[in-house]
Amino acid sequence: MNTDLLKTFLEVSKTRHFGRAADNLYLTQSAVSFRVKQLEELIGVPLFIRERNNILLTSSGERLLPHAENILAACQLALQDVGVSKLQDLQLALGGTSNVWDSFLQSILPKLAGAFPGLHVRTEVNPPQELIRALIGGRLDIIVVLGPPNIAELNVTEIGHLELVMVASQKDASLDDIPRIGHVFVDWGTAFNLQQARLFSEPVAPILHTGQSHIALEFILSHGGAAFLPKAIVAHYTAAGHLFNVSGMDTVSREVYAAYSGSSEHLQEMMPIVEMLEALELKPTDPMP
Repeated sequence: MNTDLLKTFLEVSKTRHFGRAADNLYLTQSAVSFRVKQLEELIGVPLFIRERNNILLTSSGERLLPHAENILAACQLALQDVGVSKLQDLQLALGGTSNVWDSFLQSILPKLAGAFPGLHVRTEVNPPQELIRALIGGRLDIIVVLGPPNIAELNVTEIGHLELVMVASQKDASLDDIPRIGHVFVDWGTAFNLQQARLFSEPVAPILHTGQSHIALEFILSHGGAAFLPKAIVAHYTAAGHLFNVSGMDTVSREVYAAYSGSSEHLQEMMPIVEMLEALELKPTDPMP
């Protein structure tokens, strides 16, 4: 199957717009439409429902989605495996949610590279369910998430804790002040998100909802508001008096897990990396300036 057709299908499914998909692929819109038509003719079923202001996947398109991802990932892995130099004999496909990367995982990459000479790393940022699907499909070797995947074929190891603290742009703020100051809702996983919602006696509409702690931090510093953020990230700002701990709110600990396939042919090579993830402290290398 022509991988260009699958790439176009995935881009349209992601953007839900032929024009934006064309821009992202550096193609004309007619070329994108032609590729989609080619793929639909090849498979024999329609993949999209074309509405005036939206493009929706058909049930067949939904079923094709994980297969297309796995085919393209397998092609990429094959190219890496063939093209990698003899010195780079260890390859790692590492996935995590945006907040995990934002909070500590990106600072771990140089440490992994230093500890494993010749390590060749590919990273992926996605929601937990997509990461789990990629792990089961063999597109990823290890995923790092806040909630342990409860799937029999996966091995799960707790690698540490992420300390979250509620901070605000206003001094001496309490929980009752948050609706006035502005609640910045940071996605820390379903279980913790439910706890956040129960903090308030009445529903509070967030002024910003994000999956990235640094976006929330920049917003609060520039505009004001309050949010649960990693203690290691905000410590610099609370010490400098730019942010303040919300009174009466305790630090919350979120367990962090590494998951990997127990049947992976690279299991023996992956275990030292998992052990290093367990040994490292889960925080950024340096605070933001």
